[in-house]
Amino acid sequence: MNEAEEAALRGIENLEAGRYEEAAVAFAAARRSDPTSADLAFNLGLARLRDGRARDARHAFTEALALGGEDADVLANLGLALFELGQETEAEAIYQRALALQPRHPEALNNLGVIYFGRKDYATARELFAKATAARRGYYDALFNLRDACDELGLDDERAAAEEVLKHLETGTGSPLED
Repeated sequence: MNEAEEAALRGIENLEAGRYEEAAVAFAAARRSDPTSADLAFNLGLARLRDGRARDARHAFTEALALGGEDADVLANLGLALFELGQETEAEAIYQRALALQPRHPEALNNLGVIYFGRKDYATARELFAKATAARRGYYDALFNLRDACDELGLDDERAAAEEVLKHLETGTGSPLED
């Protein structure tokens, strides 16, 4: 295993353990050894985003796109970094690019829904949250958002159904939607 691979492995271990600063340091070291790796740039972006450093995350995700081309996961995370930086219009455009590549990308659907919810376009937000939950069963954030959008729209039955799934997820009893 070479130096870049060892540093990347340390980065992944730290990322999974919630040690985001340590993960970022490891991924940055790996990138110095392998500066053309889109995966390392992406992982550095994830560490920075989770560490609350959206500006650094944006830079890393932009580099990952330049190195590896259009990728729905990279775009969805770049959109989140932009949103956290208050660049809502840019984030929306990035989420749309992610969805053009992967129409059922759960995070892009959910996060785009958050933008519409913030604009009080609850019907569009609800549609996006529903698509996100269909794309990934048990997607807590999207279910939470779907419940709130249904509440705003007065869709009591749908709100109650989302609430029921959330309760199952919160109590660890699984989802009533599971086969």
